[in-house]
Amino acid sequence: MNRMKIIVFADPVCTWCWGSVPVIRALRYNYGEQLEFEYVMGGLIEDIATFNNRRLAVGGDIPLSNRKIHENWLEASSVHGMPVCESGFRLFSEERRSTLPQNYAFIAASVYVVEHRGEVPHDAHLHFLRRMQEATAVDAVVTNDEANIVDLSATVGFDPAKFRKIYNDARIRDIYKTGKAMCKEYDVRSLPTYLLSYHDEEMMARGFSSYDVLRHMIDQLSFNNVKPLKDGRENFTAENVKRFISHCHNAYPVEIATAFALNRKSGHTALNSESYEGLDDVIAELIEEGCIAMVPKGNGFMYYMLDERKGERLRHGVEIGHFQDK
Repeated sequence: MNRMKIIVFADPVCTWCWGSVPVIRALRYNYGEQLEFEYVMGGLIEDIATFNNRRLAVGGDIPLSNRKIHENWLEASSVHGMPVCESGFRLFSEERRSTLPQNYAFIAASVYVVEHRGEVPHDAHLHFLRRMQEATAVDAVVTNDEANIVDLSATVGFDPAKFRKIYNDARIRDIYKTGKAMCKEYDVRSLPTYLLSYHDEEMMARGFSSYDVLRHMIDQLSFNNVKPLKDGRENFTAENVKRFISHCHNAYPVEIATAFALNRKSGHTALNSESYEGLDDVIAELIEEGCIAMVPKGNGFMYYMLDERKGERLRHGVEIGHFQDK
């Protein structure tokens, strides 16, 4: 099998990394095992008090930074289509000034999967990353608090005590430093950045990139040897949408639309099913059949399978009330 590796330089708190989840899900869905994904944590904000983004007015003043970050997230959400919280965002404080805890948490999840092979799915670290992004962006959970990070680990099936031990292991910081050195080596200045590797040849996409852009790069780098196993639009049926939602645990409209190559209607927000050609009818059909349910999430809506047990619903992010709000 022809196989391509894609390294994603990211940070769990970066809104454009959150906005890129539909693209990565669509690539994984359409290309299957032909694409191997690896994540390198980029450490977006080491200290909000000394961070300085003049264009976005983020850095220095912590309450102002929280407010500006939230404003920027809402603006970005209208472009990338992934929902964000409408209120309650207060991630940074004098006690919690960094996104490094979330970076360490993903690395710890990756190590957990290796060390507890067979106990959890091989891609549980990717589900954890998505859950951490969702908790931060949509649910306004304070995810740079260790207690909340450990609680999140349990929602994807990790043993909290084992996860906490790995999270606090010094080697996690060493792995992070190695990743930062790689960021420097490849001159990564914006997140996400993608490094595509195929038969010792490399190509990079810097910043937020669409599915079509990355698909073109995959074609170009592989000389058309790595091709989608599915044609999104041709596979757009209610049954396949149901399978997609079930496989992904939960999904937002833009994720379904990206996976099935649905056109966005002119003048419509990216956040609703009626924004994409044919999606509203399919979602209505699945809801009427009792296959899926829809719940409000932030400024958007999320779909999940109705045959999930309550514990699985909690794991998939439908309920978050147990997290600490400090």
